[in-house]
Amino acid sequence: MKKDSTQHILEKIVEIILTLFIVTILSFLLMRLSPVDPATAYVKRNTPIVTEEQIQEARIELGLDKPLISQYFIWTKNALHLDFGISLKNGQPVVKEIQKVLPVTLTVVLLSACIMSIGILILGSIYYFLRNSIANYFLIFICIAGISVPPFYLASVYIDIFAVRLGIMSVVGNIGLMKYLPASLCLSIVGIALYSQLLGKSIEWEMNEDYAFYARCRGLKESRILIFHALPYAVGALLPSFLQMLGLFMAGAAVVESVFSLPGLGHLIIDSVIHRDSPMIHAGVLVLALSVVLFNVMADALQGCLRKHRKAMEVDAA
Repeated sequence: MKKDSTQHILEKIVEIILTLFIVTILSFLLMRLSPVDPATAYVKRNTPIVTEEQIQEARIELGLDKPLISQYFIWTKNALHLDFGISLKNGQPVVKEIQKVLPVTLTVVLLSACIMSIGILILGSIYYFLRNSIANYFLIFICIAGISVPPFYLASVYIDIFAVRLGIMSVVGNIGLMKYLPASLCLSIVGIALYSQLLGKSIEWEMNEDYAFYARCRGLKESRILIFHALPYAVGALLPSFLQMLGLFMAGAAVVESVFSLPGLGHLIIDSVIHRDSPMIHAGVLVLALSVVLFNVMADALQGCLRKHRKAMEVDAA
């Protein structure tokens, strides 16, 4: 058993390393395939008159004159020491710029997770209770619509309705929770629409399990079985997938942050792409990939713990 656990951990470590390697090497390749030269863009931002000599000097200064594979290994070596270079846009260390914006993205994603948790529990329970009624089809339609509409479109609609037409809410100049709430709300709609149906189906599955049947034989009420037995198991079954979605939200928040002008990591990466700030792009992509990987690892660990707990409960019940 211990050997299996060690092998599983080693497999996850290899998977993480391979994922980060593929993501970072693709980041380098895509930057080099672009028709815009980072050295040229850098010189144009800092010099009114651009000459070929200045571009060549900038290319040597930035290390772009070396072969691509050499650039990649030099960058990897420095990245292991948390040295991601200097931003070509403002001359500031990339690490400091990321430290400024990362808390914004984390706040948006975590607040979105709280909103999703509440919405999923409410709609999932309603979905279960309406499973045999005509109203359930209306709820299914709402969920499908919520999944189909992209968050950036919801963000645009939010601004148009609540800020422009009604004028009851501002999207700039907010402080505290209201600074992040609009972006988190728009980001959470997809998750609520998706997991509400899954939770409703999971509750229905759990209510048909043997332990629920035995609980009814003991005279327990349906509401008690649902709240204290079926719902915790149903939620636990969806938690690993939920954590994986939060990892994807770290990347998906980029466009929503741009719509609401939030200075988050996604907004920073988009701005860096526009200005051809390659050191910032490489570091930003690495942080996003690392966050997705870490959420996946947490989901995998949680799934293993829940599986062991479920087996222990079944043994005790037997």
